[in-house]
Amino acid sequence: MRIGQRGPGGPSMSSIKILLVDSEQLVLEGFRKLLDGFTEFRVVSIAHDAAAALGHLRAHRPQIVVMGLGVPGTGGVDAIRAVRRASGHVRIVILSSNQQPVYMREAFVAGANAYLSRSIDADELRTTLLAVHRDGAAFSAATAGPILQLMAGRHRGEDAALSTLTERERQILSLVAEDHETACIATALGIRPKTVRNYLSRIYAKLGTPNRVQTVLYAKRSLGRHQGLATDP
Repeated sequence: MRIGQRGPGGPSMSSIKILLVDSEQLVLEGFRKLLDGFTEFRVVSIAHDAAAALGHLRAHRPQIVVMGLGVPGTGGVDAIRAVRRASGHVRIVILSSNQQPVYMREAFVAGANAYLSRSIDADELRTTLLAVHRDGAAFSAATAGPILQLMAGRHRGEDAALSTLTERERQILSLVAEDHETACIATALGIRPKTVRNYLSRIYAKLGTPNRVQTVLYAKRSLGRHQGLATDP
């Protein structure tokens, strides 16, 4: 049995609750079987369209929504917005065969926390979902690079926003840009993870970024223009 794979005892009540949303029944059943094979996850419901997803979101209160972009009814991006409006805390992970940067960017701007290929293997899916649940975002080079290219040059007013950050906030922003997880940042700086999250909340407010996803993109883009952003506390 692989590490993290579910044993004969069944799901734990502390497992991360997941709602699956896709128009294809075979896809839903396949991912449900896959995720139910891991002790960390519990698929609490499945939905075939955005309206059903919102109903399941209220009824089951999942911690992660895994959805395709081809959701019937409102369309994928609008479905992301609807889920985000219904719950500001739920993590949204997109699974799509369309890897064009413009679709990735639209998904992140709408409120997605991660964007994955449908060809992802089981171990990478597990690792990504755990990272999203823990830190609120997960990026791969294939995802972040194309999006940053699309966003290049869209930095009017960013210099002023960066100037409002304290030295410690700049240091944390630099570590976030390097894709370090919250726990790793805490260890590196000798502070608690909760303190890191408090700093991140203040950084979001100052930069005008609504979540860790857009903060990471902001930081990566800004660090391309501001060398030496991180300074000693």
